[in-house]
Amino acid sequence: MTNLDQSNEQSGKKYWRSLEELANSPELEKTLKAEFPRGAAELEITPGVGRRKFLGVVGASMALAGVNLTGCIRKPRESILPYTRRPEDLVPGRPMYFATSAYIGSSVMGLLATSTEGRPTKLDGNPSHPQSLGSSNAWAQASLLELYNPDRSRIPAKAGGENSNWEEFRSFFEPLSASLKSAGGKGLALIVDSTPSPTLSFLLKEIRAAYPQAKLYLDDPLFAQNAADGLKMLGLGAANLYYSLDKADVIASFDADFLGTGENSVVYSRMFADRRRILTENSTMNRLYALEPAYTITGMAADHHLRLQGSQIGEALLALAGELAKQGLAIAPEISAKVGNASAALSPAGQKLVVTLAQDLLRSKGKSAIFVGPRQPAWVHAVAYAMNSALGNVGAVVRAHTSEDYLESGDLVALAAALKSGEVQTLVSVGTNPVYNAPADLGMAELIKGVATSVQLSYYKDETAKVAKWHVPMSHFLEAWGDLRSTDGTVSIQQPLIAPLFDTISPLEFLATLLTGKSSQKGAYEVVKGYWAKKSAGSSFEKDWNRWLHDGVISNTTSSGVGSTAPTLAGLAAALNTLKPALPASKDALEISFSIDNSVADGRYANNGWLQEVPDTLSKLTWDNAAIMSQKTANDLGIGMGDLIELSHEDRKLVIAAFVSPGIADYTITIPLGYGRTFGGLVATDAGFNANLLRGSAEPHFATGAKFSGKKGTYALASSQTHSLIDLEARPIVREATLEEFRKNPKFVELKELMPRPKQKTLLWDEPNPTGGYQWGMSIDLNSCTGCNACTVACQAENNIPIVGKERVLNGREMAWIRLDRYFTGTTDDPQTVLQPMMCVHCENAPCESVCPVAATVHSPEGLNDMVYNRCIGTRYCANNCPYKVRRFNFFAFGKENAEANPLLSMQQNPNVTVRFRGVMEKCTYCVQRINRGKIDAKVAGKDKVVDGAIVTACEQVCPTKAIVFGDLNDPESAVSKLKSLSRDFTVLGELNTQPRTTYLAKLRNPNPDLA
Repeated sequence: MTNLDQSNEQSGKKYWRSLEELANSPELEKTLKAEFPRGAAELEITPGVGRRKFLGVVGASMALAGVNLTGCIRKPRESILPYTRRPEDLVPGRPMYFATSAYIGSSVMGLLATSTEGRPTKLDGNPSHPQSLGSSNAWAQASLLELYNPDRSRIPAKAGGENSNWEEFRSFFEPLSASLKSAGGKGLALIVDSTPSPTLSFLLKEIRAAYPQAKLYLDDPLFAQNAADGLKMLGLGAANLYYSLDKADVIASFDADFLGTGENSVVYSRMFADRRRILTENSTMNRLYALEPAYTITGMAADHHLRLQGSQIGEALLALAGELAKQGLAIAPEISAKVGNASAALSPAGQKLVVTLAQDLLRSKGKSAIFVGPRQPAWVHAVAYAMNSALGNVGAVVRAHTSEDYLESGDLVALAAALKSGEVQTLVSVGTNPVYNAPADLGMAELIKGVATSVQLSYYKDETAKVAKWHVPMSHFLEAWGDLRSTDGTVSIQQPLIAPLFDTISPLEFLATLLTGKSSQKGAYEVVKGYWAKKSAGSSFEKDWNRWLHDGVISNTTSSGVGSTAPTLAGLAAALNTLKPALPASKDALEISFSIDNSVADGRYANNGWLQEVPDTLSKLTWDNAAIMSQKTANDLGIGMGDLIELSHEDRKLVIAAFVSPGIADYTITIPLGYGRTFGGLVATDAGFNANLLRGSAEPHFATGAKFSGKKGTYALASSQTHSLIDLEARPIVREATLEEFRKNPKFVELKELMPRPKQKTLLWDEPNPTGGYQWGMSIDLNSCTGCNACTVACQAENNIPIVGKERVLNGREMAWIRLDRYFTGTTDDPQTVLQPMMCVHCENAPCESVCPVAATVHSPEGLNDMVYNRCIGTRYCANNCPYKVRRFNFFAFGKENAEANPLLSMQQNPNVTVRFRGVMEKCTYCVQRINRGKIDAKVAGKDKVVDGAIVTACEQVCPTKAIVFGDLNDPESAVSKLKSLSRDFTVLGELNTQPRTTYLAKLRNPNPDLA
């Protein structure tokens, strides 16, 4: 191998020769003729040889030999072995698809799992499931990585992390179960999460019957307990609300992130976006008002956004009730009596918004919805439901569904009280982490340490496992049988895709062991199937069961809700009578707002590298959380970006980095949960700050009266917002207008100050196949995109994209192929946001292709900008010449590093996508592997061409709002061709005449004219 980095043996000094000197050296000519005779002949070395020709021939020749000039790295030698006995229905290289379901965040999601030679490699939404509709979210996409996480627990462990075995655990647990049963469960506390599983609920009821004195506790920060308590307050019992947003003209969100981290966000996003697809000037749009302390994904999509202290959200809702009553709506006297001067706490802008919102809601009676987020108190949820009822929305847009699997349980506060009193001698935690989740003032770690017997079942050896007497490894949902019930009643089967990779047990099997005292009883499959066999009690059960497994949904389980039953308001009146006005936040009395993180949720996904590295939609932070505050708050407190600050509330303190951002209520500091883990995996324990250290049990969501105690240094925050930044003022990258402006000027995207679109294509060369065959392209509707990051993570899973870690993100070396650009418009205090997914746009007149010295980036006959990895020598000229800054370079062997850190990662990786090595440029390929598979399938089926919609890219498939559409531009009837013919279609940097294949539909807003 020729090494350009030569050494002088006589002097021992390392030096570089110039390219001109090297190109004309007799040593190189001799080496080339010996190793690459054909390339040497083409080079025709003469004095003054061109630099580009030298790089082209030498680079191409060495690429043929598998040499990488930037690192001299060869691909590892790999061997393949044939099946000794191939499964009957398995075709090598041909993936199979299985329907399953999972409880992701706080939502039940129907999934289709891709299985390649028996290993799950991708998760997507199940089109047959009404809560997925073929889409999913970032959490669902990344949950696959949890299956192959090397930090997962593999065998039982005793106190202190000492590894044990199942025989020893069974010899301990089976006698314990028998002893507890003989004592009627006295002293037993069972902690569970909110998984809505009919079979799980059945087992818990059986355990209650067998252990009548045992106590059940709920530990799940994502569960909307306040919403459930609000409905109970109205006499509706155990129920959940479900919103048909496709029927809503006006939506008012009071601290509710229903498009982001909230329950049913995937289906709500689809419904919301369906009402914002503008095809003609006569199309109509819904209108969204958002009142919240800090920008959420929902707030960023709103037509009107009001920054409001979190503890004042309820008062704003009462102010709205009062205004509705003034304008003639019959509001219940129990509510109207407490309206008082609620609007006085609002700013003039807030008061005006409430008046205008009331008018909008009255104009849309029966076609509107008032949402309240899970952080708000129960009485706020009750008031919202009563107002929805008065507006005629209940039964039309808002429906209450009985929680059939609900079990009465205590919370962590009640558990802490029971532990302190000595009532609990045996503590069993099933899939939860109460030590980390509990507010700091409960002292949960010390309390659990004091329990005589404690057993925890979980994925990782986390904070609770550290103090428990026994830790038991839990199976992933792709390794275990189960069932799940959605909010609308739809039940789906959780079908495993693979046998447990480690010696783990599922929650159903664990509870069955606790119930029977014997681990040799029926497995989870028999438990789930037996439960539904009893429920069906029909002769066709086996046939039905197989159909349910195939479809992923149990038929005839979706309910229509409990109807528009009038609520009883006595409980609400009693709660309102004790209501005290919220204290306004100030410089000396800050309000801390604890939020669910868009990436790691409440910490359950903190050990997932994909989610840690995906930038937050608003802040663009990776691998960290921060104390996010407005510019005014930062100025008044003397805080700058990245300052380490100490916040205190009562006797609790937290040191955390500061992040300044628009759209945050003044003197409110938002801190996302889920970070600062001390145990739970290598990825989890190296990221962020633990907000739970500042939380108190009396105010778990909003801490009022907090203090800023001073600065403690600085901290490096890895925000990708400034990476690949394009000057929005110099070049209008995005186009936006109001609906009214669009109706007046449908061609508003054609800006006068820019070069007009060429009437004919002006290229440096002729297209090889401009009219025949396939010509692929993509359209992205900015009016539908919510910035949920699902596309970014789905692309990572599909295309084997490595993570690089915080240090390299700080250096701008992240590898994600899709960048979600976020722009602020309007004023600094009250801005609006525009989100734009940006990936390789596959230019027809591609600037990258003309500068590559080795022709590694080339144009395909079907319009794709291809990357030939084996040719690439890492000059990075293409990245420098790309105006969209969407090409990624492997500065280090990221793929190799990832594989060494996680030996199981290769099981997840897509075998149809090359794993790139060091020194190679990479980017979006329009999922060329899927394109080729679609063409092969069409040919095998005897079709002349691929049917429109048969080829779906990973980002298009996952998108909850269906903002991304891919297809053949040569087919005038294809969906993408029709979208590109709309007047809202525009090209980013079209004045450069790059002729991108990916174009965008302009962002439209639907503001109320009275507030515009």
